[in-house]
Parts: sequence; C-alpha cells; structure tokens
Amino acid sequence: MANSFLKREVSTGTNQKTWTVSAWIKMSRTGVSHTIFGSDVQDDGSNYGSLSIEADGLLKFINLQGGSLVTNFQSNRKLLDLTSFYHIVLRVDTTQGSAGDRIRLYVNGIQETSWAYSTNSASQNADTGVFKSGNATLVGTRISTGGNNFEGNIAHMHIISGQSHPPSVFGETDSLTNEWKPKLNPTGITYDSANSAFLKFENAGALGTDSSGQSNTFAVNGNLKQSNSTPSNLFPIIHDFEIQHTNKILNAGTSLLSYANNTNGANCTMMVAKGKWYWEVKSETDATNESYAIQLYKNGSHAAYMWRFDPNNSQVGRIANGSGITYLPNNTTTNSAPKFIFENSATNYGVAATANDIVMCALDLSGATAKLWFGKNGTWHNAPGGSNVGVPHTGAYPGLSFAKGDDFWGINISSGSNAANNGERDTHINFGTGFFGTVAVASANEDDNGVGIFEYDVPAGFYAICTKNIKSYG
Repeated sequence: MANSFLKREVSTGTNQKTWTVSAWIKMSRTGVSHTIFGSDVQDDGSNYGSLSIEADGLLKFINLQGGSLVTNFQSNRKLLDLTSFYHIVLRVDTTQGSAGDRIRLYVNGIQETSWAYSTNSASQNADTGVFKSGNATLVGTRISTGGNNFEGNIAHMHIISGQSHPPSVFGETDSLTNEWKPKLNPTGITYDSANSAFLKFENAGALGTDSSGQSNTFAVNGNLKQSNSTPSNLFPIIHDFEIQHTNKILNAGTSLLSYANNTNGANCTMMVAKGKWYWEVKSETDATNESYAIQLYKNGSHAAYMWRFDPNNSQVGRIANGSGITYLPNNTTTNSAPKFIFENSATNYGVAATANDIVMCALDLSGATAKLWFGKNGTWHNAPGGSNVGVPHTGAYPGLSFAKGDDFWGINISSGSNAANNGERDTHINFGTGFFGTVAVASANEDDNGVGIFEYDVPAGFYAICTKNIKSYG
C-alpha cells in the first residue's frame, strides 16, 4: 500500500556476500516504481542494495559499494500484469568464481537472462551493503522516510542471510494447471538468528511478524493492511489503464481518487461469462456537482450499464449507440432517486445514495437473460416503477434485465466533477477483501462458499468475484 512499508534495524551485521530474497508480489498500478526489498539508502548511501520493479515494468536490482554502482540489472522483460502475482527471487552469492553466478534474478521460477541493462562489476567476495551493521532492512520502500513505495500486495516473503537458494525451494509447478505456485511451508532453509525472516503476513495486527522462529520481526510504518487476496485465491482490483494521470488508483487497487473537473473510470481486472456475483461500493462524494458511477462493461470495452449518483440526478443507464453512457442532463430536474436510462427512456429506480452510503450490487449471469440489482445500506431497491423489493436470490424484481449473449462482463467505477473547486474524493470498491479504502467493514459476511468479507449479507447463490469462485462458477 502506498506510503506503507516494513523496517528492521540491523543491529548485528551478518553475511553481506551470500543472501536470498523470495517474494510473491502483485502490483496495483503501472507507471510508478515499486520497491520490493532493500537496505536503507538513508542509512548508508554508499553501500546498499535495492530490488524493484521500475515505472516502465523492468525488474531491477542495483547495488552500490563504496559509492560506486557495481550492479545494475534491469530485465528486457516488462512486468506489467496487474491481474496476477509474480514470484520474484533474488539470489546473491559474490563468493562464486563466475561473475554471472554472483547475482541472479528469477520470475515465476525462470531465470532472467535478457537485460536492458547489465552492469555487473561485483568482484568476488564483495560485500553488498545488505545486512550491514547500522543499516536498516526495508520491505516495500527504498528509503525509510518514504520513496518508491510498493503499491499492491506482497505475500510469502523470505529474507535469508548466509544462503543462496534457487526458486524451486519456494515454489513449484502445479501438476493440474501447470502454473507456478508457492510452497507454503518450504524446507531446506536455515534462518540465521540475526537478520533472516519469513514474513507470512498472517497477523493483521502485526504484519511484520517473523514466522521463521528467529523473532526477527519488522516494524510496520504507515497504514499497511492485511489482504485476503493471495496467490492461492486472487480478488480483482481496478486498474489505471483508462484513467487520466490526474486521477489515481489507491489502496492496492480498491480505490479511485478523483480530482475536480475530471471524470474518469477504471475497469476491474477480472471478467465473468456466467454465474451470480456480488460486490459493494462506497463513495466519499458529498459536494455539489460531484458524481460517481458503478457500471458494467463487456469484452474489455466501455461501460454498458450503470448506477450513478450525483446530488442533482442519479441514474442507472445503458450505453447509447456504442459511444458512451447516456445520462439525463444534470440541470433539468432534481431527482431523489436513481434512474435507468434505456434507449434514452428514463425509469425511476430506488433511492439515491448520499456520501458514505454503501451500495450493494448483484449480477446474475446464470441464464440467457442477465439480471442486475442495486440496493443501499442493507436494503435492495424496489423494481423500477413498482413497489416490489428486489430479491436477488430468487431472481425476482431486478432493476434491469438484458440479453447476456456470449459476452464476458466486468465491473467499472468512475468518479467526476463539474466544478473546479470541489477538491479530491475517493470511491472505494469491495470485491470481498473487506475494506473500503483503509477502513475495514464493520461486519464479516461471506458468500456461500465461505469466501469474501462484506458489509452486508451476500444473497444466497451469489459469490465474490475471485479466482477460486470463477473456477467453480464463472
């Protein structure tokens, strides 16, 4: 998470020549530098190491010794995938006689050998500055005052002083899916008592806890949060490929930060073609002329159906002529209820949301006709034009029905403003990770598969969007 990191002071220096770092990482943004691991530049700017993914997606390890850049490896391969975890292993052993064996980098079990930059001047038996007495070891930043912080998720992290291990110690190929997956309890590792650690991130109240048995716990800095999105079961995030640079994706891909006089949307990273799905949205929007939208998009294109809130005119609608969302003009009539816009025909729907209301969303793609329900704060909206409350688990009284076809459907959220002085605001989406931004949900409702953490009860037969559920139902 941005501006959050782990730090541990190195009071007793250990082997700076031979060490290994293994981590499963998933970024939530592109175009920014993500530091995974390093020694604190602030402590010793002449002797340090840093492992990162750069803004252009290049995997990078640099090492300064005596103020000189002796190692600068940057892969030709660009790591730009926001939909899955990467397994990164940095294997350092300057005792090796062959210079090519002194610094080795691996992605998903495969050694990187094609380099955009490949400075390798590390002499045999050279110290690297990592685990140097008086330095600090950092996870998620390159400097303890904050800089190039990692934005996303880090899981199953091993920091090992004195040993050089290949990626097969930490991961293996799944015999059924042929995918690279983590070994949750790897063997053959000796953790030294001074600086090695195994970070499982199991304790939400102490995310720096060391599970190696050596009690080398890291201090938590910033607003770091535990996530249930893991390499074994991944939840979607919203991504920044379609928003302007003035807007930002925050909180590991669960929040859209928007600024005045900008209206931008962000698609989620997973799509479904069948099944029944539930998610929640909460916005801090409360100023005049501000709005946010919860939308569906299909086959990776623009939004097709939406639920929109703004103080002047809240709507639910359909794309018009394939070229954007059809809205009612904001300045025609003040409405207290959302509306459906279908082929330019408006229908009242439900009750408008105000700032910090939680909007419940249920999408049924199990039949030829798709159905969509919205509600807020625990109550489902009445069907448009009637007094019958929507009942997602029976399929009754949806807000909108439409031909599903053979398309794939995803979720989009957007936020915007018509005024220059409205400042910035956040819109948060909870796919089941249990947070609206950095605030945990008050309840802990799961779906029928025991998956997800939601504020409100998930309708029977509906599921959180995640890799585990998509495999079974999507």
